[in-house]
Amino acid sequence: MAMWSSRIAAVISLAAGLLLFSGCSGDDVQNEYSRRHAYFSYSQVITTQPLYSALTSPGLYCLIYQNGANLVFASLTSSLSVPITAVAQYQRFQSVDGFIVGQSNELDMKTGQMTIYCFDRACPNCYRDDAVTRPLALKENGFAYCSRCKRTYYLNSGGLIYSGDKGVKLDRYRIYYTGSNTMTISN
Repeated sequence: MAMWSSRIAAVISLAAGLLLFSGCSGDDVQNEYSRRHAYFSYSQVITTQPLYSALTSPGLYCLIYQNGANLVFASLTSSLSVPITAVAQYQRFQSVDGFIVGQSNELDMKTGQMTIYCFDRACPNCYRDDAVTRPLALKENGFAYCSRCKRTYYLNSGGLIYSGDKGVKLDRYRIYYTGSNTMTISN
């Protein structure tokens, strides 16, 4: 009887291992942060209302992108365009199509705090599948929408797809903001 018990335990252990292994195939796993290089440092956060609100108010987000010789900071309620030459401490602006930054309105289960997120503004599925840099649009309640593939992403949950076809979540970058006047995105 003991021999049968040990064989059954071995079979169950092997089956569990195979299930675990098959559930972690390379196609199903996406890193928390993008492998793509991104960089932007900005030292006028407090005087840039759309950005300051996004970094200090849970559930608000701000688009940051270049438009010709200007940097644009746009939320759902306000927008500010600043000439790049007038931006003190402006350093390389490197992303696929700009950034979406903001503070989640949901507590992080690990830290018990609201997370400040930074995502690429380009739809990752359009970019990955067709090399199209389609910018996402902000929607109310912490959503971003792609008009090309019709996917909606939920920003407060780390950029997961909320509706539309299956695919990858938003490309996330590391962001550093401690409540001072400087925000740095560096990946």
